[in-house]
Amino acid sequence: MVKSVQASVPAVAPEASFADALRQAIARRGLALNRIRTHLADRGLQVGVATLSTWQSGRRVPREDSLATVTALEELLEVPPGWLTVRIPPPRTEPDIQPYAVVDYAETLTRLLDRLRRDAHGRLRNVTVLEEVHVDAERSARTRRVCQSVVAVQPVDRLIIAHQGEPGSDAERLALRALSGCRTGRVARSPEAGALLGELLLDRVLAVGETAVVRYEVEDRNGLPATDYQRFSEWGGMHYVLEVQFDRSALPVRVYEIRRGHTLGPNLVDRELMLTPDGRVHVIEPSADAGTVGIAWEWD
Repeated sequence: MVKSVQASVPAVAPEASFADALRQAIARRGLALNRIRTHLADRGLQVGVATLSTWQSGRRVPREDSLATVTALEELLEVPPGWLTVRIPPPRTEPDIQPYAVVDYAETLTRLLDRLRRDAHGRLRNVTVLEEVHVDAERSARTRRVCQSVVAVQPVDRLIIAHQGEPGSDAERLALRALSGCRTGRVARSPEAGALLGELLLDRVLAVGETAVVRYEVEDRNGLPATDYQRFSEWGGMHYVLEVQFDRSALPVRVYEIRRGHTLGPNLVDRELMLTPDGRVHVIEPSADAGTVGIAWEWD
């Protein structure tokens, strides 16, 4: 005699959400999430306990590439085929926002992105960025060294880095170098904008929610004097620390903080910064808004 699965279906309303249905189905079967993860792994489906937890809490819903996992869950939890699948809401449509919209050279970066991997954009979010910019005796911001932690919001295997030199810069004299946690991939340059866009290839593909820490540096061999440095972020929430180190033989006469919604927009703060005796200055932002955070200075 064929067992009737329908008779043992949890009593949830037809309009119940995916999370509610999943939570009740799991409770009825009495399975811990780590056991569910093990059962799925035995079927060749890799899904973490954290992901299962976010599904049953409603904080996230399965994506299209997780449908095989949902189908396996229906079998494991002894509910009819499609009982969970039909409750997955359709993907939300988002407006077509131009990448890098917070900077004045966004169109240039978008063209460079098309030469690399357009689909890699937006798959990571910054968690913490520690950045050190060195300004040499010729007043040039020659190097910036970065330690950056990121979290994946979509599966991803690379971080895209943007940098623009001072006006008149030769893009060929800008260099991106991976230091740890990644390796340098392709680099695209714009002679007109004096800018580059480069790939830092991660050691593996990050699943949603996984994190990575990378270290890299950008060197600018143009030797042109600089008057500010701004780090831009298209999404808010990163913890940001910027330190600028000036050569002690060439110190600015005034230093102040920059916070803008766009690189060409008005400065939203009015705060003078003090140089340390050895020529350093910094800003700390626990949770930066979308836009830019940085430091500006005057030489004379």
